[in-house]
Amino acid sequence: MDVRDIVMILSQISFGAIATFLAILYWSHTRDIAWLLIIMGVIIHYGQIMYSTFMMFGVLSDELFIIKDVLDIGTLLSIIPLIFISLAFIVMLVRFKRD
Repeated sequence: MDVRDIVMILSQISFGAIATFLAILYWSHTRDIAWLLIIMGVIIHYGQIMYSTFMMFGVLSDELFIIKDVLDIGTLLSIIPLIFISLAFIVMLVRFKRD
């Protein structure tokens, strides 16, 4: 592992932690479903960062499958934040259409 990889890992963990902390702080101040979906996407994305970091260091195995030989945890953790963010945009677009 070279310096560039270490800087990438540390920056993802650091800025992901900041974004997740701020998202959790904002969670208690909002009741808007679109913002809640974005917050959940940020939190799950940080979980994906931590999972990939643990896999890189050999703490976790890459053989954690949801559907055997088809869908693993890493793939699921990288897809779910995009689903939540997409749902948030759909909620906002529906809200704009109603106005």
